[in-house]
Amino acid sequence: MLVTLVWLALLASIALIELLGRVRPSRASTLRRTGALLATRVSGRVILLLLWVFVGVHLFARYTIPHH
Repeated sequence: MLVTLVWLALLASIALIELLGRVRPSRASTLRRTGALLATRVSGRVILLLLWVFVGVHLFARYTIPHH
């Protein structure tokens, strides 16, 4: 239950930052601009890949595998 609340809070904060980036582009960067900046270098691509794996394992796999 607590983990679900943490994930929801994280998603809400990401959505808020994205909204702020679209309303006031000079104050915050959107996820698209941040991802494009990270993808320009090999180290950024590795970070994006590791982030994708982390989210996949902890969010999707954790909640789809039945617990006994």
